[in-house]
Amino acid sequence: MSEVVRVARADAIVEIMLNRPECRNAFSRALIAELTSALEQAGVDDAVRCIILTGAPPAFCAGLDLREVAQSTPEQVEQDAAAVLRLYETVDHLSKPVIAAVNGPAVAGGAGLVSVCDIAICAESVRIGYPEVKRGLVAAIVMTYLRRLVGERQAKFMLLTGELLTAEQALEIGLVNEVVPDGELSARARHYAEQLAGYPPQSLANTKILFNKVRSLQHADAVEEARRLNASMRLTSESRAGVSQFLKK
Repeated sequence: MSEVVRVARADAIVEIMLNRPECRNAFSRALIAELTSALEQAGVDDAVRCIILTGAPPAFCAGLDLREVAQSTPEQVEQDAAAVLRLYETVDHLSKPVIAAVNGPAVAGGAGLVSVCDIAICAESVRIGYPEVKRGLVAAIVMTYLRRLVGERQAKFMLLTGELLTAEQALEIGLVNEVVPDGELSARARHYAEQLAGYPPQSLANTKILFNKVRSLQHADAVEEARRLNASMRLTSESRAGVSQFLKK
């Protein structure tokens, strides 16, 4: 793996850093491919319990590398769109929780990456948004993810105005979970990662699986799916061990 993505591991936690600081960690084809690969590898590693995504300062991610976009053939455009979608879907469907440690501006596709992470912790100086409309583009791939996070009214405002939100504004609409002082971001993300890494992995994986299943189901089917999972999880060794430990207290 080249230096456009850096992977560091400590115990059961993997930190993946976008590492193109000279262009604010913009999504080049190489970065998208290597980031997707790093996530997939972490996803199948049984020793990994949680993943942190962050960017090399001063940014989290500036979105697509517009220099590559400007020189793309029609075939490359199709391939690039498919690669971005694969990246987002990889994060969304990964069996391990993914925490975005948003350390700097998260713009366009970078904001999309924040949107598909399970938890987003944001430094207070961050700006986040989707300015694609100002460049004659549409933030199309991220629209579904954003809409389910913040609702149609807020999503339309962000996508139609192209305005960047402050960290506090992003928190208010539910785009991120928590805002912390810049100097505390890494420790706070690590705190949550360690907390999740200590939980039974099957419970975490099945929680994400159920979220993905019920999105496309009618209410009656969704609650039936939830009922089945609720019952089956009570029979697992993880569940029995957890209940036994609690009762001993």
